[in-house]
Amino acid sequence: MARLIWKKTDSPEDDISFDLGEAPLVVGRDPNCGIFINAPLLSREHARIEFKDGAHVVTDLDSTNFTKVNGERVTEKPLKAGDRIHFSRAVCVYEA
Repeated sequence: MARLIWKKTDSPEDDISFDLGEAPLVVGRDPNCGIFINAPLLSREHARIEFKDGAHVVTDLDSTNFTKVNGERVTEKPLKAGDRIHFSRAVCVYEA
């Protein structure tokens, strides 16, 4: 199963993993988000990850501090294994 791993600190023991299925999940600092990341500068509803056309796709939800995939600012982008996603300063890795 695909998953998103929040690299909360430099220590792998602090990583937080979120399983990704076919249902859309919102990434944000609102505790009601399917992917809750309590990090400074993250919007309450920052981005959405959904399964479309055989791939997980990240879509920025007009966040204040942007979404980047491998350093490139994106509005919508299909994800590949190993992609590094920045939701503002929160760094995540996509595993497929």
